[in-house]
Amino acid sequence: MTVKTITGCNRLFSAKTPNPLVSMIRLSDTTEISQVLQFGFFTVWLRAWNTPCQPLFGHKKCDFSDGTLTFLQPGRTATPEIWKPETGQSEGWLLCFHDSVYNPLKTGKSSREYSFFRYATRESLHLSQREMAVLEREMDEIGEELHWGVDEYCYTILAGRIRLLLDYASRFYRRQFILRHNENQEMLERTDRELEIFFQTGKAQYERFPSSEDFARLFGCSPDYFNDMLKHETGKDTEDYVKFKQIACAEYLLKRGTESVEEVAARLGFPTDREFCTLFKRLKGKTPSDFISRAGIKHLN
Repeated sequence: MTVKTITGCNRLFSAKTPNPLVSMIRLSDTTEISQVLQFGFFTVWLRAWNTPCQPLFGHKKCDFSDGTLTFLQPGRTATPEIWKPETGQSEGWLLCFHDSVYNPLKTGKSSREYSFFRYATRESLHLSQREMAVLEREMDEIGEELHWGVDEYCYTILAGRIRLLLDYASRFYRRQFILRHNENQEMLERTDRELEIFFQTGKAQYERFPSSEDFARLFGCSPDYFNDMLKHETGKDTEDYVKFKQIACAEYLLKRGTESVEEVAARLGFPTDREFCTLFKRLKGKTPSDFISRAGIKHLN
């Protein structure tokens, strides 16, 4: 079922509509819904667990197990497992907000990029009891503000409340990446091997460079999750990390001394020698020729 408006969502879950652009629904007080839903707005699902978390949400042994937070951008589908346990009544909280409320959060001095709205459901955030208490408090504050009705201040206050909740989610996702460090390192090592093969075998001459989408398919995750994991572990996003490995491979090939600067540039997929030299100097502080001369490398050429 497609749910295009927040008013329609409230009607579906038998909830009131104090504001047509923002809604806070306590699912235990709503009508039972059993079909798959597709929403035309942003949704945030908070659920406490009294039983083990379902595999749908991607829970790992190193994660907390007291609650789960799932984010869906407009157009994504939600299955009943998100709000309904295997047995019993629906539970948890559902926050809905229109993109006209979300878009201002991405602009201005306090802009944010909440990429977890594009994560897969199996990349949900798994929460501790303390984190659950913080998020429940913030959802209660949003619900309390909705009871004031619509006036000239409501959207400024609601946007601020939603931003705070999303910033807490960003903090907790960083904590989850820390707990998953060992697993992340395995992904990073595999990424390094793939990039070394790509550059050293000369594939860069005739194939496009690997992207976050390519690595996401390799690891069975979403592109944004992989990109955020990589940035957490290395400080670089996928595009910058590929360039970093490209230059690292250039160092290896130059030290080997069997190819000229021009040949190394071609092997690594640079359109011109000049672009190769410019990037090498920007990242290493010296040109390839200076690198060769200072290292005392003798080339066959």
